[in-house]
Amino acid sequence: MFDDSLLDDPLALSVRGDLVHKLALTGARLRCERSEEMATIVAKLGGLQPRTILVIGAESRLIRAIVECGSPVPCVAWQMETLPAWTGPLDMVIVLTGPDSRWIPLSREAMRRGSMIFMVAPQDSKAVIEATAVPKLVTHDEDPFLAALLALKVLDLLGLGPALDLNLVADTLDEVAEISGPRHGLETNPAKNLSCALADAVPLVWGASTLAARASRRVAEALREATGLPALAADDAALAPLIQAAHPHDVFADPFEQATVKTDFCLLVLDDGESSVGTMDLARLAEGRSLRVERITFSHENPIVRYAGLLYQGLYAAAYVGLATMKE
Repeated sequence: MFDDSLLDDPLALSVRGDLVHKLALTGARLRCERSEEMATIVAKLGGLQPRTILVIGAESRLIRAIVECGSPVPCVAWQMETLPAWTGPLDMVIVLTGPDSRWIPLSREAMRRGSMIFMVAPQDSKAVIEATAVPKLVTHDEDPFLAALLALKVLDLLGLGPALDLNLVADTLDEVAEISGPRHGLETNPAKNLSCALADAVPLVWGASTLAARASRRVAEALREATGLPALAADDAALAPLIQAAHPHDVFADPFEQATVKTDFCLLVLDDGESSVGTMDLARLAEGRSLRVERITFSHENPIVRYAGLLYQGLYAAAYVGLATMKE
């Protein structure tokens, strides 16, 4: 059951609002990440142009999406438990590891093969303790997006990726926190308002561009974790049949009558002002079926900043849904 009065309840925010407060500090946490280790890795790998960049672990597909259009070498996102057979001394391997030890064997195998390698790992993770020989950037927390940003910054400094100003991304995260943070009430907080729209429906989260689609998957994942209920992110071809088959929303239906209970979908569109070739307008399709359509918009010339703005608006909304949902 969703209780919107909890969104502005100071006690609820203090007891159940840890995630909201953590999101509000993301910009500050990014500014606190260390640069000395980054300089060491750049000094070691500088001047070497790899044949391929192989990115392993969480947010590897985000890095590929950012890098592949502007890098002088191919970039591959990898999620398998073994390295590709072709990986060798001519390739750069980037390992993004969380608190577990899942990717440690791959990092060791990459070193054995003589690959150019570095790892981004949380300071308390098993990777820091067990993979001591692997060059690494040690982060202050387990946020996979911050780990991806540090890896992207290294690629920028090596001339293998687009320019990235971490302070600009941190400023963007602060701007999102300013409008979506807990100090703003429901009447003026777009993330709290969005949480109310998403709470009583099955969210279908969609982004028309490559980066918006990546953000949509993270937002849907955050919604599922917050509520334990379904939330789906997919491309337009997969979502269109669901929308076409959905029952139009009836504002006069009595939600307490079993005969009128149907699955209500809410289409959440993440719009960064870009779109992939050939994508259909799902918003128009949903509106034609009288389904609720909500939007998160953020535009910027820098693709990483666009992604951060979209993602964190969605993460705030998901956090508020979790805050105000009383699980049985």
